[in-house]
Amino acid sequence: MDRNFSVVHVADGAEVEVPVESRQAMLKELFGRLNKAHFFSKGQFVKWKPGLKNRKFPEYGEPVIVTEVINDPVFDPNENCAASPYFQEPLTVVIGTYRDADLLEFRLDGRRLEPFEP
Repeated sequence: MDRNFSVVHVADGAEVEVPVESRQAMLKELFGRLNKAHFFSKGQFVKWKPGLKNRKFPEYGEPVIVTEVINDPVFDPNENCAASPYFQEPLTVVIGTYRDADLLEFRLDGRRLEPFEP
């Protein structure tokens, strides 16, 4: 196998060759998005940054409203396993979304969000 390729195993057992450079470029792009800072305020509409959604809700492209900005990040005490993607995730913003005729609030890592522009 060429050194510029790696093998990716998918659920059906098929092997797909993906150039290492492509994976590196995508990781670098996502890392850049994660670290692009936005400052939010109560009442502002936001959405997921592309490629950075790590929760079931809201959906990509769905506008949600900032209900609180958390100045001192909160860490979920129930996420105590380093193998969890939520382990020591800094929760810095509370968003409100509309589900089943109710406003639901979620605490999220604000680095994963960007202003919603219709």
